[in-house]
Amino acid sequence: MNLICFPHYTCGGLLTDMFEQTFSDVGPNSGLMSDNHDLAKIGDSDTVFDNYDPDKFLSVIAKLQKKSNPDTWISTHCWPGTVDVTLFKQVIVVTTTTYRSKLYRWLRAYHHYYKISKPWLDCVEQARSDKERETAKNYLIPFLPVFNNNIVNIEFAEIVENSVEFQKLTQGLDVRGHIEQWKSLNYFLYDDNIWNSIPCRRFYEAELETQLAKFYIYE
Repeated sequence: MNLICFPHYTCGGLLTDMFEQTFSDVGPNSGLMSDNHDLAKIGDSDTVFDNYDPDKFLSVIAKLQKKSNPDTWISTHCWPGTVDVTLFKQVIVVTTTTYRSKLYRWLRAYHHYYKISKPWLDCVEQARSDKERETAKNYLIPFLPVFNNNIVNIEFAEIVENSVEFQKLTQGLDVRGHIEQWKSLNYFLYDDNIWNSIPCRRFYEAELETQLAKFYIYE
């Protein structure tokens, strides 16, 4: 069995479909409704899901290994640095250590979830800006690489930008249709003026507050 580890909104569904050679339906939040994408999930976090129960995760994996094809690809939001990854033939870790990866992840979460969620829709003017900036701080925390012989680490930005590294990772797979669909769903990432957009500004503000350790006092 093969495993893909990723923080949410970093192409877990896309990669699962590519390696499983499936083409899943699109869900209401523009995510791909891949069955294998959900098999190994035991939770999630806005930042990095690293405080999960490893025994619970391994129990789920053990059950899946009994009934799955050895070449099956499954996915999880768990950071894999706390489990024995040698249980898997291969592990792909989608990391967010670079600025571009963190920002791309925040933009996807913003557009596909936060800006259309009821708590945000109920906010007006300054309260909405404050909520955006505070939420963006969660996406500054990196999903780190894990170094092991059977692990391939790839930055989320490499996937978004269809880099040479990403092309090597998916070599031999028919991925053109997957990439075209994903780009159409995430068109905002490819807007030349995206860096001046409101969610990007909130991300910059969140980073500045965090680096300077000077935080706005919310009433």
